[in-house]
Amino acid sequence: MLPVGKEAGVSTNEYAGGSRELAEQLGCTAKKYRSKGVKYSLPPENGDSWLIDVQPEPGWCVTDAYFSLQKPVTRGYEIAQPGLWLCSLAAGDMTIIEQGKKSRQLGRGIHLLVNRGKPFKIQFGSPSKLCYTSAWLFADFIADYFQERGRGERLTIEDALTWPEHYYNTPEILMAFEQLKYTIRISIAPFMYYESKMIEILSLILCGVQNQGYAEMFTRLRRPSHLTYENIKLLWRAKEELDNNILAPPDVAQLARLAGMGTTKLRQSFKAYYNMTVAEYIRREKMSYALRLLSNDEMSVQNISTLLGYQSPSKFTVAFKRVHGFTPRAARKTFNI
Repeated sequence: MLPVGKEAGVSTNEYAGGSRELAEQLGCTAKKYRSKGVKYSLPPENGDSWLIDVQPEPGWCVTDAYFSLQKPVTRGYEIAQPGLWLCSLAAGDMTIIEQGKKSRQLGRGIHLLVNRGKPFKIQFGSPSKLCYTSAWLFADFIADYFQERGRGERLTIEDALTWPEHYYNTPEILMAFEQLKYTIRISIAPFMYYESKMIEILSLILCGVQNQGYAEMFTRLRRPSHLTYENIKLLWRAKEELDNNILAPPDVAQLARLAGMGTTKLRQSFKAYYNMTVAEYIRREKMSYALRLLSNDEMSVQNISTLLGYQSPSKFTVAFKRVHGFTPRAARKTFNI
């Protein structure tokens, strides 16, 4: 195997090289992976750690990453071509640092970075395992798709600057990324599959852009006027506590103490701001976590239902279907499990 970046004449920028330059910084070695991918393996002291890229042509790339680090690594990016980076983070510590903006420590979920040629950094933490699936979609790839079809629909990099989080951090897009993750790991699907999956993700975002109220099914867009900014900051703190302990969430009384509110005020404020009750939010987030677990065949449906605190697989199935619209077993079939 050759050390990454030693092949003569190979570009190392993300537009033409995907994760190659990051892999070089991590000390990886590279080899062709099955019929479609390139696997970058971290040094042995990092344990079972790797990144897999599928990039049929410059302009877009999909990556699945599963690695741990001995110490944090900060990667600097300065990409000339405008584009979007969408990342589905399942586990680990990642922080995005952009000039003139507050650093973003990423939590579990779907995240968006809009690149317009300005330098930025991503910090990869340690020692916990990092697990994410991501896609670089550059402006020319997106423009070519819409131009070739000429249907009057459009989506640009500039448009993405206006997208609120609930346009791209949805259960539907999480499902698409989970399907993408296991296809990358197998790396035998035709390139057309990966391209169509990217278009599927963009189309789900466009659905929220074009249809007022669609994205609001997942969270509330507008801040209720009767909640002060101080109220909202306290709600953010309560939600963060739920996100950090979603498998064993604090009860409403504990959240109310954390937010400095009475339980009735917390319930009313949470429902007004997030357009769902505390219980509904916990169920939705548990079911998003369940979807990730179902995409891996190491746990049975019964094991997953127990982990999530359900008394029986049947009750778990009812809750899962209420959120996603299909059963856990149907979800597994989409992952070929």
